[in-house]
Amino acid sequence: MINKNYGDKIPRWGRGATLILLFWAGLFLGAGPAAGQGFWEGRCVYRVSVQSKVEDLSDLDVHKVLTVGDEMTVTMKQGNYKFSTQYADTYIIKADRKEYIKFRKIDTVFFLNFDADTDRVTGIVRSNAIVSVGGYPCKGITIETSKVSRQYYYATTLKTNPDDDQYNMLAQAELYATETGGGLKMWIRTDYPYATETDSCIRVDRRRVPDSAFRLPDLPISALFGAPRIRFPRFPGGDSAWRAWVASVVNPRLARRYVVVPKGEKESWQTVILEFAVAGDGTVSDIRVANANEVDPRLAAEAIRVMRLSPKWVPATFYGETVRWTCQEGIEFDAGK
Repeated sequence: MINKNYGDKIPRWGRGATLILLFWAGLFLGAGPAAGQGFWEGRCVYRVSVQSKVEDLSDLDVHKVLTVGDEMTVTMKQGNYKFSTQYADTYIIKADRKEYIKFRKIDTVFFLNFDADTDRVTGIVRSNAIVSVGGYPCKGITIETSKVSRQYYYATTLKTNPDDDQYNMLAQAELYATETGGGLKMWIRTDYPYATETDSCIRVDRRRVPDSAFRLPDLPISALFGAPRIRFPRFPGGDSAWRAWVASVVNPRLARRYVVVPKGEKESWQTVILEFAVAGDGTVSDIRVANANEVDPRLAAEAIRVMRLSPKWVPATFYGETVRWTCQEGIEFDAGK
């Protein structure tokens, strides 16, 4: 089975998945030593919106892929953070130099080291024009990398301690801290190859935060990379079950009728590549022939007929959340003497 690739992002989190989590890591910078010294400590609430750039991914599925709901609450103190959304809790722990992620439907805490992001910065655009965001005066900065673009408006009067992020390279957090002096992020727009995410601050609550707010769940801890976090659609029982089912449904006489065996050869075949969507409940839809110019149209029609009879597939899951996913599968017509 061939899964459809939406650019460098959805490593598909292989390459796609990592960019998403790396964005999380860099969303905020550390707070200062104490509120009394002027550095920010407290909680911010953000309204989150996403827009898919590809036809095969709905906005709802992009929310799941990015593990963000419609709202995000961020608690911060002295370089430690907790991001809470509908799909995950993410912790940035300064002393550990790690980001930890607890997905709602997986009983494991995954981690990324602060030096895990090796994405190359390709440009920085600064704006000193003062604009109002949520009632706070803000300046703007855009940081471009080879994979994503992040545009920020940051408060000029609410500041975190830039020294808190001197070791955090995830999503260029250290660079952001240096460039902005630790300005609190009030608005963030992130452009991925497959989607755009916008986070807008709707509530700022300066308060003392207990250290217990950053205590990790009492669960097994595992490195994020290499863990089975993403599963693509698959036929129940796997590839062998798929081939057996196709053989039980397809009309074998069509291969002998429409596949020409070259002179001197014992057999020949044509493979019809089908592209189709598997919904969150496993149903198959939007079937089309991906290599229509390379196969006999009557074989293409038979392949579509077979796929329409398919039982439900096991749907794709991203970090425990089912999503609609487009993939490809081949149906082979083999003519032998």
